[in-house]
Amino acid sequence: MTGTTRVLAITGASGSGKSTLARQLVDDCNLTTGGEPACLVGLDAYYRDLSHLSMAERERVDFDRPEAIEFPLFKQHLATLRSGASVVAPRYDFTTHTRLKLGSDQLGPASLVVADGLLLGAWDQLPEVVDFTVFVETPLDLCLQRRLERDCGERGRTEESVRSFWFSRALPGFERWGAVARRRADLVVSGTLSAPAAAEAIRRTFAL
Repeated sequence: MTGTTRVLAITGASGSGKSTLARQLVDDCNLTTGGEPACLVGLDAYYRDLSHLSMAERERVDFDRPEAIEFPLFKQHLATLRSGASVVAPRYDFTTHTRLKLGSDQLGPASLVVADGLLLGAWDQLPEVVDFTVFVETPLDLCLQRRLERDCGERGRTEESVRSFWFSRALPGFERWGAVARRRADLVVSGTLSAPAAAEAIRRTFAL
């Protein structure tokens, strides 16, 4: 592959719509004539494997802190993709909080790498490994509603457990780093926009 690979990071609160937006942006770049070949790197795949803990212990882990992510591996993979090569990314099972031993995804090579994740905004090394950062700003009550729909519908959680995680971990975590992430961002988009409209705004801003 020739040319320069650029890396764009999308961050925001849990439920802000950043993953939907990231997928839309990658699809648009890959489908539109003249768009850059793009790949998506989800930070969620890099949660640390907790198979060495009991299920009760896993449930007590705070997944809304940077320590829950294997950032060294994530950084290594971004550097490899940025060099124009491909990587084999892990897969994560959120129902058991473990990394799947038989699952992996080959990503790249690509001219545009879109990374999305809740904790990207809390990672102090983010400016070293990306070219652009987008912050998705969404009302927090809407974020909670979306998290309830996702975690109850896709991850087998109860509404009570989701609300408990939100108020005890997700919301306090976002309050610690959200304002800093917003200030660092090169572009702020509204999470109430449709994904196609927000993706188009990003493409126009960064000439993707």
